[in-house]
Amino acid sequence: MPDLGAPPPRPSTARLSMPPMAALEDLPRPRVIAVSFWSWLVGSLLLAAVTAVTVTKTGAMRTEFARLARENDADATRKTIDSVATASVLVVVGTGALLAVLGLVLCRGVRAARGWVRILLTVVAVAGVGYAALVSSALTGPMLDDLQGAVTVGLLAYTALVVVAGLCMYLPGSGAWFRRPRGQ
Repeated sequence: MPDLGAPPPRPSTARLSMPPMAALEDLPRPRVIAVSFWSWLVGSLLLAAVTAVTVTKTGAMRTEFARLARENDADATRKTIDSVATASVLVVVGTGALLAVLGLVLCRGVRAARGWVRILLTVVAVAGVGYAALVSSALTGPMLDDLQGAVTVGLLAYTALVVVAGLCMYLPGSGAWFRRPRGQ
């Protein structure tokens, strides 16, 4: 029997599940990451603008929220109604400002390949969609008068941008980007 030598080495299974670290370090930024970053940036700026517009109508919002509180509970005291109206305005304005700031601050983490940012921005996206739905349905005609259409369109555009940004963070081309070594 002829000597055939040593058998060939077994193929590595590590490359089947994840590219080698050197390939991850040199990975160019995928297009879906750029789309996600810009969608977060523009969406957050748009939400900040919508929040700034609603701040100009806080008096009308407070009056309308007080009217709604009186309709729902006729036995409530004036102090309670004022507290509810003030808290409602703070929730509308404060939550919008908070979501805008979080989106602006965290969108840089998408470009920097921070995996934890992807999870946190997913939570921000879900909260933002819920916020837009609640605010669009809660802000009635007397509160915003001529601005209701602009605010609703702004919130719908924000919702669309946040959904696109959130989905792009989980598309197949983005997985390797978020698994990059930390130093890059």
